[in-house]
Amino acid sequence: MDEGSVIDRHNEECLDGDDEPCPICRGEELDPDFLARIEQAGAQPGMAMTFDEAMDWFRAC
Repeated sequence: MDEGSVIDRHNEECLDGDDEPCPICRGEELDPDFLARIEQAGAQPGMAMTFDEAMDWFRAC
């Protein structure tokens, strides 16, 4: 079963969903500390999240 690309899933969740669009979609400047946390999390070897887990983590930051 194809669940769609990450971009498609993001658009469905963020742009087409009931919640307010995320800061990236609103075009806001992102906090450098937040960006550093994203980069650090992405650099962790062997750490993987589902799309839903990643969106939950992203929204909690």
